[in-house]
Amino acid sequence: MHVEHVLTVYFTLMAAKKKITRTELAERADIDKRTVSRCMDALTLAGVPVYGTPGPNGGFAVSDNCVVNRTTFSDDEKNRIIHCLRAAKPNFTEDNICDKIIDKVNCLIDDKTEYLIDTETFLIDATDWNAPTYAKDTIGTLGRAARKKKVVMLRYIDRHESASMRLFEPYTIVQKGGRWYVYGWCRERKDFRLFKIARIKELRVQEEEFKRRPCNVYEKLQGHPESTDLVRFTIKFGNLIHPEVEEWLGTGAITDTGLYYTATAERYGGNDLIGKLMQFGSSIEILEPLSLRDAVKEECLRMLDVYKN
Repeated sequence: MHVEHVLTVYFTLMAAKKKITRTELAERADIDKRTVSRCMDALTLAGVPVYGTPGPNGGFAVSDNCVVNRTTFSDDEKNRIIHCLRAAKPNFTEDNICDKIIDKVNCLIDDKTEYLIDTETFLIDATDWNAPTYAKDTIGTLGRAARKKKVVMLRYIDRHESASMRLFEPYTIVQKGGRWYVYGWCRERKDFRLFKIARIKELRVQEEEFKRRPCNVYEKLQGHPESTDLVRFTIKFGNLIHPEVEEWLGTGAITDTGLYYTATAERYGGNDLIGKLMQFGSSIEILEPLSLRDAVKEECLRMLDVYKN
């Protein structure tokens, strides 16, 4: 029995935070079941509060009051280690060493963090100015479920306003285009899905664990999640909202005519584009295409009809 075997068993138990069978510990540490028992004896002699329970649902676990010093690495250093290891895993298919190291680092991460990413030079806050906890709580729950490989039950409202309950295996939290998504395996559709977190209305973490399937989240980030076509459009606007349009479409899209500005760009169409254009109110005018101009005009008329009384 080597010291590395004892440490592997120890960190595996700490990362799991639940009972693990002798067989699972043996597989993780690449040792036989007798060596697992000797490792448990060594941990007990070292003062680690480990315990075992017999029976079909039994296994080994570490007492809840056992803690590991978390100050060796900062939180962003721990997350960077995990990120790099997950990226490197495809290059080390002959063993499960990456999984072992990830388990060791995971047990050092505090679940209660104020921000999703917080370093000296880079910060991402999942909260909204007007709803400070909604997105943060949902993203936090999904993030913990993804890290612990826990299945979740969620109620999802699709773009047609149809609600459905889904068993979902969360893999990755994604932020793109100012919106938050969760990527993973949908058991109902038997395929990978990218769900808008704002459309998740109920969320419950299950006890069941899942095994990650080979996947590529970057494939889902190409195009538009609702399969809309690209629309080339031109808008006219004044100096007042120039910074906002520049941030949205980029400096290269804007032309200064001397009297006003125009911007020509391509974006995915549908309700997202209409909603974005309407955020600028009367500060912009859509010059082309006529179909987009008419779509925004019709939406304005529907709004006017709502408020006419």
